[in-house]
Formats: sequence, structure tokens, C-alpha cells
Amino acid sequence: MKRKRKIDVNYFIMLAFLLLSANANILSSTMVAWGIAIASLLGYAITKRLITRKDVNIIAIFSGVYLLFVSLRFFLVNDLETDYLYSDYLFLFKYILLSFIVCTILRDKLLAYFVKVMVHLTIVSLVFFGLQLLSPVTMYKLFATLNFPTGNTIPGYTNALVFTYTQGFHDFSNSGFVWEPGAFGCFLVLTLMFHFFLNSFKYDKITILLIIANITTFSTTNYLGLLVLIFLSYRFRVPKINLYVLILVPSIILAFIFIPFLADKIADTYQEDMRDLKHLKVLEKYYHHNRMEIPLNRFSSMWHILDTFGNKLILGVSNKYNEVLNKSYTVNISNGVFDFIAKFGVVGLLYLLFKYVRFCKPYLRNWENIVYCVVILLVLSFGEPILFLPIIMMFLFIRFKQKGFSRYRNNEEDEEVEENPHAYAK
Repeated sequence: MKRKRKIDVNYFIMLAFLLLSANANILSSTMVAWGIAIASLLGYAITKRLITRKDVNIIAIFSGVYLLFVSLRFFLVNDLETDYLYSDYLFLFKYILLSFIVCTILRDKLLAYFVKVMVHLTIVSLVFFGLQLLSPVTMYKLFATLNFPTGNTIPGYTNALVFTYTQGFHDFSNSGFVWEPGAFGCFLVLTLMFHFFLNSFKYDKITILLIIANITTFSTTNYLGLLVLIFLSYRFRVPKINLYVLILVPSIILAFIFIPFLADKIADTYQEDMRDLKHLKVLEKYYHHNRMEIPLNRFSSMWHILDTFGNKLILGVSNKYNEVLNKSYTVNISNGVFDFIAKFGVVGLLYLLFKYVRFCKPYLRNWENIVYCVVILLVLSFGEPILFLPIIMMFLFIRFKQKGFSRYRNNEEDEEVEENPHAYAK
């Protein structure tokens, strides 16, 4: 007699988690959707008795320290309206609590489901990307007809939950289910890193798929992150310094110097960013006329935040800091490192990196490998504001070494884990 196949609830939990993290669709742009998702996940975790006493202690201590930090910063350092403090409180219950609940439910299968769902979303993105290249007008008309609210005001921006297309801006690059190609590339590089962690840095069909998808984003920062990750995979498998390493490192350096797409683009971007900072008044008139924010690039975002807040960046300003920037000029920040520093300070960034290193350490051979992982995260986030997203906040709460699906013998073992989660707390 055949057993009925059960619905894989964990799969849909991860799918919802990624779509909320995408910052691109009707779910991530609606507070009601966030509330329903968090309440449903919390209810599921309580009903299935997936939350242990240790879990409660962890989130209680973290929440207490977090609330104390943002409160003291607000009252002693920053002279802002009360709304800024409320926004910091909301960040805890919106982004951080969501990440904690998902980590608590999935536990040591978190990365396995992350990779699995991302692979499926990547395949879907490649199909839509092909249609986008063949008939961009048809793609735009179809998505515009659906008219899903997204909270994004960029002209030509459309999103159909599992794919984003911005006509006139990203006609030849793959945005996937995230808000733009560069951000999708960040998701892809992180997914490949997680996949390497689970399979000991072996190259397989999933690896090739994720690399190909990353190429379709045409994002320089993601290419850099991918190169570091590929080099990390080599150093993990061949830890000794050999002839190939001595050849590869100079080759990469020379590539940055002589390949126009890499070195010249970075240099041109920096010069263009510096020009933009000197002409914000002119840009303000143009973009205000077109009902758009001034799109500051990576370097101009960094210097604008540094010039505006100065020493306050040690502890940060607020999760809502962009409203302070917009009192002078309405800008859109694209540098994720300094976006996070403005939100939570250098102190917050160092704490996040500390938790990230603790997460990476069990899968790597030495500190050299860990340095590469830190470089990957910083490179990706320098190009896109991703550090505040739930997919990064989850590093704060991953407590168990992750396992791939091949490590589970059968469905009975999975059911046993779900029915007795308290065994993990021992």
C-alpha cells in the first residue's frame, strides 16, 4: 500500500521567507502580509512545539539588548523625532523576529531548504529571462496587466511575485524574483556558498546552474563575489600553496587591471559618483520632475552617508535614517555596508560579522577560508543594500551545523525530528 505524500510545509515556509526577503513584491511591500506571515509561522511553531526554552531565552536576551541599544542611542546620542525610535522597534518585530522563527522551525535543515527553493526560483527566473529577451514588450504588458502593488516607484517596474522586470532599465539582465539584477546576484552567490558548505565544495549541476544564473545578472560586484567564492572553493580543496595558486592570484589581479568590464567600470563608476555628489541640486530638479529619487551609486552613497552623519555612525542613526538624508535631497542609497552602518552603526556591523563568522567556521578548514567568506559578504553588500534583509538576519540565530537532504536517511527520521525538536536543545 502506497503512503500518501505529505505536503512539505518546510518548503513553503522557506519560499515565503525568500519572497518576503526579496523586497520586490506585493508580500514584502505590505505590512499586512508581514503580519500574517509572522503570526502564521509563530502559530505553527507553537502548535508543533518547535520552540524550546533555550530558543525563548535566546530571543528574549537578544530583544532586551537590542531594545536597550536603540533606546539609549535615541535618547543619548541622536536628536530625532519619536517615529525614528518606533521604526527601530518595528525592525525587531518585522525582520529579526521573522528570521528567528524560520531558523527555529527549520533548524539544521535551514540551508538545505534555502538552496532547494532558490534553485527552483532560479530555474523559473531563467525561463522568464528568456521570454524577456525574446519579447520585452510582451513581458512588460503581461506583468503590467497583473498590476500587483510593489511599493516601487521606478518607471517601468513590474513584479509577478516570482520574477521582476523593469522596462528601460534592466532589459538585458536577469532580476529574478528580487528587486533588481544586482540584488538577485547577491542571493545567488549566497546560495552557492551555502551549497558548497553542504556538499564540501563539490561542483555539480546545482553549482553550474547558479553560476550561469549569476552571469545573466551582469553585475560587477556579484562577479567579484563569485570570483572570491570560486577561489575559496579551490583553496578549501587544495589548502597547500602550489604553482596554481601562485599563477591564479596574479592572473586575477591582472584581470582587474586590464579587463575594461572590471577595472575600468569600477574606476568610471567612482568618478561618476564623485561628480554626482557635486551636482545634487541639479540632479534633484531632474529626478523630482520625473517623480524619482536621486539614484546614488555605491561610492556616492558611501560618501553621502559619511558626510551627513560623521561620528554618529559609530552607533548608527536609525533604521529610518534615509528620512534624515531626504530632508536635503531625495536620494536612493545603493551601498549596503554603509546603509547598515547608518542603521545600526559600526558596532552593529561588527556584531553581525562576528555572528556570520561563527556560522561559517564549522564548514571551513582554516581562518584563511573564513576571511574569504567575510570578503564575499562585504563585496556583495557594498554593491546592494542586503544586510538588513531577513536572509542576512538569520545569521544571528543559526545555532546548528546544517545538513544536506542526503544526510537524512528517510522521511521517518524527518518526522521524528519534527515531533521531538527538544532533542536539539540538549
